[in-house]
Amino acid sequence: MDYTVYKLIHYVGIFMLMLSLGSLFTKYNKCAVIGHGISLLLILVAGFGMQARMKESYEANFDTTFPIFMIVKLVLWLCFGGAVVLAKREVIKGSTAWLLCIGLGAVAAYLGIHKPF
Repeated sequence: MDYTVYKLIHYVGIFMLMLSLGSLFTKYNKCAVIGHGISLLLILVAGFGMQARMKESYEANFDTTFPIFMIVKLVLWLCFGGAVVLAKREVIKGSTAWLLCIGLGAVAAYLGIHKPF
C-alpha cells in the first residue's frame, strides 16, 4: 500500500481512539472498549506500515531503521492501551483523564511530526 493510505488509516485510528476514550471515561461500556481495541490495532498496523515505507529515509537520517522516537511512540501506545484499565477501575476520572489523554496525544503528535531523535 501507499504511504498516504497508511497515514489515513493511522489518522482514522487516532480519531477512533480519542472518541472511545472520551466515552470510556464518562461511562464505561462494552462498545467503547471494542472501539478502543480496534483503534489501537489500526494505529499499530498503519504505524508499522508507514515505518516500512520510510525505512530508507530513517536509515539515512537516523542511522537505523527503527529510530528512538518510534520506541517512545510505542510506549505511548501502551499507555493508551492501559487507559481501559484506568477507566474500568475508575482510577482517573473526568477532567484529569481528559487532560492526560490530550497531553499524551500531543506528545505523540509532536514525535510523529518532528521526529526529534
